[in-house]
Amino acid sequence: MGTIIGLVILAAIDWYLVRKTGLHIHQLISKKYAEYSSGKKHNK
Repeated sequence: MGTIIGLVILAAIDWYLVRKTGLHIHQLISKKYAEYSSGKKHNK
């Protein structure tokens, strides 16, 4: 039962992010990671 509730919560967060940013969670994470990793390279 907890798995279903967790999935519903994740789906709600994903839906909210898509409405706010136009990106799904995994797209947002990969974009942030790309910014983070490129930022680290530039700081060296």
